[in-house]
Amino acid sequence: MTQARHPVNHTVTQGADAEDWRRRSEARRGRAEEARAGAERMREEAEKERSATFQRHVESEGARLMAEEGRITGEAQRQEAEDGRIQDEDHRRSAEMARLAAEEARRAEEQARLLHEDTRRFTEETRLNAEHMRAEAERARAANEEQRQIIEEMRETVRRYEALLARIG
Repeated sequence: MTQARHPVNHTVTQGADAEDWRRRSEARRGRAEEARAGAERMREEAEKERSATFQRHVESEGARLMAEEGRITGEAQRQEAEDGRIQDEDHRRSAEMARLAAEEARRAEEQARLLHEDTRRFTEETRLNAEHMRAEAERARAANEEQRQIIEEMRETVRRYEALLARIG
């Protein structure tokens, strides 16, 4: 007995394939959007960190200026003490007080120097942190651009398949 071949309704299977493909495209598009949003959040976090780093830099610059003022003040105090010793050499007691003031000024100058070194070290760490954050932001921007290109390629593929389906269908 010969079996009869029944024609298959290709439009139904093609419609189901196209629907499945559309759903997968939507899912990929959704994931790409989520990735873009994640990259945007990372950029915003990097911007906040850059702002905080800049604020710390401003604060460290203020500390450096204070240290410089302390150094200048210490130098002025030491010079005044030296002038006082020269002028009041006959007055031993005045000379001793001036020497103590000069010693205190040197200690303040040393503390100011140590603070300046700490400030310089902190500034360098801040700069390195800012460079790291800029690099992270650049990587996020590159990933975002790559995702945008993938989405555009997916859209182009969808357009081609739709055109192909339109011609076939």
